Amino acid sequence: MSLPSKFPKTFKFATATAAYQIEGATRLDGRGISTWDEIRAEPGRIHDNSPADLSCEGRLKYKEDVDLLARIGVTSYRFSISWSRILPDGTLSKINEDGVQFYRDLCLLLRDNGIEPIVTLFHFDMPLAIYDNGTSWLNRENCDHFAAFANLCFERFGDLVKTWITFNEINMHAWSSVVKIEGELWLCPDRPQVENHSHAPYIAATNMLLTHAKIYQDYNKNFKEQQNGVVGITMGGRFCFPASDSSEDIAAANRANDWLFNYTIEPILSESGDFPVSMREKLPFLPKFSEEEKKLIRDSADFIGINYYLSHMVRNISDGEVPTSQHERDASYAFVEGKWDKICGETWVRYAPDGLHELLKYVKQKYNNIPVFITENGCMDLIGDDEKKEEEDVLEDKHRIKYIAGHLEALAKALEEGCNVIGYTVWTLMDNFEWDDGFAVKFGICRVDFDSPDKTRTMKHSAKYYQTFIREFKKHHNIL
Repeated sequence: MSLPSKFPKTFKFATATAAYQIEGATRLDGRGISTWDEIRAEPGRIHDNSPADLSCEGRLKYKEDVDLLARIGVTSYRFSISWSRILPDGTLSKINEDGVQFYRDLCLLLRDNGIEPIVTLFHFDMPLAIYDNGTSWLNRENCDHFAAFANLCFERFGDLVKTWITFNEINMHAWSSVVKIEGELWLCPDRPQVENHSHAPYIAATNMLLTHAKIYQDYNKNFKEQQNGVVGITMGGRFCFPASDSSEDIAAANRANDWLFNYTIEPILSESGDFPVSMREKLPFLPKFSEEEKKLIRDSADFIGINYYLSHMVRNISDGEVPTSQHERDASYAFVEGKWDKICGETWVRYAPDGLHELLKYVKQKYNNIPVFITENGCMDLIGDDEKKEEEDVLEDKHRIKYIAGHLEALAKALEEGCNVIGYTVWTLMDNFEWDDGFAVKFGICRVDFDSPDKTRTMKHSAKYYQTFIREFKKHHNIL
């Protein structure tokens, strides 16, 4: 039995992008200023020092990109809607109809090509005016503005979009994109530190969870019956294994899973409607939910998305030890180098399909086998590939094919064991702006020639592998 035939007929095979990473055209359509426009304007913030206006130009080339998606054969395409392109200042004071029309045109074109649009409402880029209104998610008023934006999207796109994701990786965003935290990634505008900034990630994540729940309940109340869609939320999935069989390391791994995964999903999927017990024990300042808020949050997801790139080995920390990052210090654990292959060279990604398999079994057991969509999985080009003189050398990404194939095998195994996996998404469709790394790190299954005025797209061998895989899957189920 071939690997493609092990997936059920309803399984979604997708690829994905995020609005800020591919769209460009930052002044087109009356789009407002984003936090990332501000970050790129700050000297030294982007590691490759690339020009602030460099882009894939996906806003202008969306027809070509949909054609590329159709050639690859994906059943679904996950993309995000830029809050700034729809609401220039982040509020309903001005609705940018040109921006609305762009996303409608994109969804219609996807539909005409037999590709399901899967929309993420928040994928790391926020209107700058909203960020500066009380430091993003630390201000509940900003949460209300985002809920209003979500409702507007349901109104304007809900006839075309049936799968919605409210937030991409609340935990990651809370730690890196709200305030500057020592030892964490710095992915927010340079602003004076807020009071009690070490508490900020926990406050921001709490506010985002409550906002997600409000959006979910609003959809069910006002749109579900007519539009018949589903609403989920995407988590970062980095499964943590104990570095040894000692009870101390096992407990540390459990705490690490609480901080890195359960923190932003347990309030939604547990009967308690609350954060993990280990976090309550260690963080007396952790925001408390009222009974009304617990009721709002509990069961507020039709599915969960998981972005999976690696797993971790962790150990308990010794007395007096001070780990690098705040979340390690808060949770009393430390990362150690694991057993997994550095498949892309000296980068943070690891080839750990066994970790994905274990994570899916963990979700099945802990969270009543809720439907899981793998909303991102992929790896970057090998370090140094950009310096190769022959384009064919860059396109021949055998390591990425190994990475994708290994994780598809892990999914097939999980499905055989009864895990409720409904889809898989390769990150990403094309080389693009990789946040603070700029364009130096390339995750695309399609190459973009950034030196060309046309920003020419070319399928790498991994895209052709995925194309063949999906074709065999469709042939097996007679859905070509």
